[in-house]
Amino acid sequence: MSDPNDLTDPADPAGTDAPTHPAYPVRTKRLSLRPVREDDLEAIYAHRSLPEVALYLPHEPHTRDVTQQTLERLISGEALATPGDWLGLAVENESGRVVGEVFLRREPDEPATGQVGFAFHPDVHGTGMATEAVTAALDIAFESFGWHRVIGICDVRNVASAALMRRIGMRHESVLRDGTFLKGAWCSDSVFAVLAGEWRKNAPSAQERAVDKVATTFLSAFTRREGEPVSLDAARAVLAPEAVIEFVAQDGQVTRMDVDEFLVPRQAFLNGSELTDFEEFEVSFSTVVVAGRALRSSLYHKHGVRDGVPFAGWGRQHFELAADASGDWLIRSLTWTDDPEVRN
Repeated sequence: MSDPNDLTDPADPAGTDAPTHPAYPVRTKRLSLRPVREDDLEAIYAHRSLPEVALYLPHEPHTRDVTQQTLERLISGEALATPGDWLGLAVENESGRVVGEVFLRREPDEPATGQVGFAFHPDVHGTGMATEAVTAALDIAFESFGWHRVIGICDVRNVASAALMRRIGMRHESVLRDGTFLKGAWCSDSVFAVLAGEWRKNAPSAQERAVDKVATTFLSAFTRREGEPVSLDAARAVLAPEAVIEFVAQDGQVTRMDVDEFLVPRQAFLNGSELTDFEEFEVSFSTVVVAGRALRSSLYHKHGVRDGVPFAGWGRQHFELAADASGDWLIRSLTWTDDPEVRN
């Protein structure tokens, strides 16, 4: 997400009138959203100070003073009177605890468009609260503010944020490869967007979500962290026994494998001493489902640590899937190509 700490856009003296705000708090099934206040300092500092929350944001974990300064800026721009301002909405659960924040930014170049961002305490991850809160924020953007288009931006490595934006119906539009230099390294960003006319109309179908789950299960099986042992049983479970896997080298040479020829050497490599950390995931993808069969094409990113040296790379892959008699989706074929130096 973009960072409301960085409010460097110049004021637009020709800006249009500020949007009409809803009556706060805005309530959902389990949550309430309302503008941040000075007395939110401790609750917001509780998650902004955590390294895992700041990991993919453009700032380091907050000190209390930095959180205080951020709140002051958000409160001063709450009315969104000037294009470029951020509205910070505190997200309260049923007990009144602030569990996170959702942000809406009025874009400086086109006031009828906006940007959404979000940050939540890790102990509510996996509860659906972030999805519920961001959905409510987009309702505000389109129904109260009357915006035409809203974008969301996240680091390509932030798969949780990307998955949330896809889940609520935002489409992936682009990857800004090495677009920003942050924390001593070049970072790539994924850009998502949704139009007012599309909102709540283009969420993935149940079949598409099922295919998403298979692809995520397959790729996440290859994750290794800090030298921990890796099992590829999850990857095997979503591969049809007769699946065909092909690797296409940069010179066009094709290596064809069956399931064991593909998985056995990769499990040995992942568990060896050479590669201590590894992760790969889809950054963008398209899925077509017809009559119990699916085709999925994606751009993927991979990164890790080999012999103590960090590496990263990109590639493309194509899955063919089919639903079995019980309705479970299995991968029937996989073709992929990537940079030779990061081939696993």
